[in-house]
Amino acid sequence: MSGDIDLAIRITMYAWLACELVLQVRQLLSSSPTERTEWRSLLLFVALTGAASWAAHPVARAAPALDYSTTSPAARVAVLLFVWAGMGLRLWAIVTLGRFFRGTVHVQRDHQVVRSGPYRWVRHPAYSGILLAGLALGVTFDNAAALLVFAAGGAMAVGYRIHVEERFLSRALGSAYTEYAAVTRRLIPGVW
Repeated sequence: MSGDIDLAIRITMYAWLACELVLQVRQLLSSSPTERTEWRSLLLFVALTGAASWAAHPVARAAPALDYSTTSPAARVAVLLFVWAGMGLRLWAIVTLGRFFRGTVHVQRDHQVVRSGPYRWVRHPAYSGILLAGLALGVTFDNAAALLVFAAGGAMAVGYRIHVEERFLSRALGSAYTEYAAVTRRLIPGVW
């Protein structure tokens, strides 16, 4: 059974990556024109998360005293459920944004603040979903130091992306966005 769960985790991970790539290409080909677009944060996001993932493996080998095990079927099922929950939250956020979603940070003509769906509770639920799914996958490194390296890379990538996005939206949407930001947390309801 553990082999089946590991296969499901692997398929989920590759399906998620493929969907993200398809989504980016689809957005490039069919999105509305933008008034301003910023690409650097997307490229930095990919580079940081890729580097953190790559670096986690040698870190795990260098710190065997920090190993733990997630090989039990229960642990693997928990990982899979958390990955699916994160992916579901991301998809819900993307669907809620509708035409305002794009892989790049951008401002469209007649752009507006979305306050429905998961945006009622947090400003960046798609990133919350990425972090939840990513941390669940990071747990499978089975090493605390590797997980820390992976989580730090993801946190830096998401943090920078949020900084850029909020600057863009504050400038473009003015008080509508700053008022929304004043009453809505970034990633975790009631926390941050």
